[in-house]
Amino acid sequence: MAGQEESIYLTECGRQDCSDLHSWGPGIRPCYIIHYVIRGSGFLEYDGKRYRIRTGESFLLYPYVPMRYYPDPEDPWEYTWIDFMGERADSLLRGCAMNREQPVAPALPAAKILPLFERIRQLDFWTQNRQEAGGLLLALLGLYRDAFPRSQEEPPRRENQRLDTALMLISSHYHKPDFHVETLCRMMHINRSTLYRLFQENLGLSPQKYLAHYRIAQACKLLDMGISVKAVSISCGFGDQFYFSRAFRQHMKTSPSAYRNAHNS
Repeated sequence: MAGQEESIYLTECGRQDCSDLHSWGPGIRPCYIIHYVIRGSGFLEYDGKRYRIRTGESFLLYPYVPMRYYPDPEDPWEYTWIDFMGERADSLLRGCAMNREQPVAPALPAAKILPLFERIRQLDFWTQNRQEAGGLLLALLGLYRDAFPRSQEEPPRRENQRLDTALMLISSHYHKPDFHVETLCRMMHINRSTLYRLFQENLGLSPQKYLAHYRIAQACKLLDMGISVKAVSISCGFGDQFYFSRAFRQHMKTSPSAYRNAHNS
């Protein structure tokens, strides 16, 4: 899949209980890795520095950087993780608080972020569901960007300015029920095939898929806050509550009300 190789794509994911003091390294990996600590604590030795990491915190590892990570024997951690690669990975990570110089992000509530990791783990993204997995990966990176924006982001590369404009327009207008791919094309003065090629070559999924994943990711944030399903439906551009419930169940494998109740119990 040339388009996937040029954009960003998942290579592996998992969940590890380190009660047996399981550790990794020292060594290097050829991919980017994000770990989220579900419980406990541990240590990361990375790029010549040592970090203590606790429940709720995340850490990002870059390709081909010497590393070692291991649990605290007094409180061994359990974490979930994703590996990903692709030409767009580095640029998509620029707006995130985690980077090579500061690989650890502050704590996030499990209810906010763990469902995305768990949904990715449930997918068979090597033989099917690759586009859905790519959309969930982008939603996960977007969640980190929203939670911990960097004060000064690097300016976008010239060749990616058109894509950055499209993503900005989606983030600004996704809440409008009459905002569709055709609307985005008119706002950017490009045709639908050009927009499709822009998203497919850079992100590995169609603009329609990206918009759908983005709306669901924003819906999850509002449901986490205890907002009613009807209000979330309106706030995320679905308008019709029945259509929202059907789309949410398709993406998250549960209903909006069940998700809201589970994350606000």
